[in-house]
Parts: sequence; structure tokens; C-alpha cells
Amino acid sequence: MIVELSPRLLTWDDVDPARHPFDSASAPRVVRSLGPAHRMPCRPDPADGATRDGSRGEGESWADAMAHALAEHYGRWTVGWRWAHDEGDFDGGPVGTWCCPSHSVTTPDETLARVAAALCEWRAWLESLAGRFDAYPLALADVDDQRILWERAARNLILQVTDRTGCGSGWYGHCRQVLTWFLSRWGVAPGVAEELVDEAIGGRFASWTGPDAALVDDVAERLALSLRPADAVRPPPAPRRTTSRAGSRCVRPCPGRKRRTAPGTCR
Repeated sequence: MIVELSPRLLTWDDVDPARHPFDSASAPRVVRSLGPAHRMPCRPDPADGATRDGSRGEGESWADAMAHALAEHYGRWTVGWRWAHDEGDFDGGPVGTWCCPSHSVTTPDETLARVAAALCEWRAWLESLAGRFDAYPLALADVDDQRILWERAARNLILQVTDRTGCGSGWYGHCRQVLTWFLSRWGVAPGVAEELVDEAIGGRFASWTGPDAALVDDVAERLALSLRPADAVRPPPAPRRTTSRAGSRCVRPCPGRKRRTAPGTCR
């Protein structure tokens, strides 16, 4: 199973807690049962530069292997356990328990406990987002009457992401993703959702800088005003009905006539 490890590419369908059951109480046991837990990397020696560099590469390979193993066990949603604040394995994420192999890989017991805790932290964040999405039961068909609610929801989500990530390196990537997830949750086609969010933000969020209230309000307002009922996911077309063609075998008696004596003919 090949799993894309970047959490930035996760869609709402990938991470929606309603689609992916998870028991946080059993997570430490599951982590310790996976293959990478039995092949722990060596802890780097801070005084030895060569050893430290080699151990860093070993640690990164081990973290990738653990990410694959978790995804195979639970689903692809788990790859976010490494999405740390600031300049961790992936910039600008919501996870504080894990940083990167060079800082987070220590003793086997500590490292495995840290992986399980980071996984549970990531899951708790997803469940928190799901609750916030559902707090605003919206419908694109009624968007003209609900724009104030869409705007309020977008504003609150931006503030939640800025608080969770700390507005460090690359935090805006996850903010863009969360807004896209929100629109997708309420029926906006994923490709359209990405375009609308990008247009609303307009490249105005930056690393190491939290947006001021005026900017947050403007992004939320632009996003809400851009929505249209036509932005909804289109259902797949209904299957076509098949009809008999000339030359096909007749299987129905013809009223008032003798039953056919040869395939495809009626008398």
C-alpha cells in the first residue's frame, strides 16, 4: 500500500471522523504492535556531528515507516500525526506533541508514547473541527439567506487555526485546508472550494504573522459572498435506459398473432 505522507493533501473525505472509527484508548497498544515499533532508530549523540546527521536520516526513514504502518492500520487520515507547529516534519500544523525525528526520537518507550500521543492529538483536532462544522448546518441552495452564517463560520475557523498553529512557519496552508474542508462538508465541490478559498485569502496570510481582525473579517466576508448554489457537488448522471434494437430477439408475444416460430420474428 502506497500512502501519500503529506497531510496537506488530505481531503475532508480522507479525515472525516464519521467515516473513520478510532479508539484513542487503544492507540498506544496499536502503535507498539506495528512493525516499526520493533525497529527503533538509534538516539543521536549531540556531541557527534557525523552520528547526528546519520541518525537524522535514520530517524526520518523510521518516521515514514511508522506513518505508513499507521495509515495501513487506521486509514490515510493518520498521516497528520507528524504535522507539527512551526518548522517540524511539515510546516505550520496543529500538532504540538511531535516535532521531528531529531527532536522527538529519544528512547524507544518515550518515542512510541510520543507517536501515540501525537496521533490522538491529531484525531482530537479533527473531531473538534467536525463539531465546529456541524454547529453551522448550512445548505448551498439557501446560501442567499445564510451568508451571514457562512461568514461567521469562516471567521471562527480562521481564528481557531491561528490559535492552534500559533501562526508559525506555513500556518496558512492548514488554514486554507480547513476552510476548504468546511466548504466540502456542506456540499461545495472540492475543486471549487479550493478556488474560492484561494481567491478569498488572496495570498495575504504570511508565516510568523497572525492576521489582524480586519483581514480575518475580509477573508470570511469574501468567501461567503463568493458562494453560489451552482457550486454544489453534482450527482452522477443516472444510468441510461436500454431499449431493444432492430434484429434483437423478440421475447414478447405479439397480441392477436401466433407465437413466433423463429427467433426475432412474429407471425
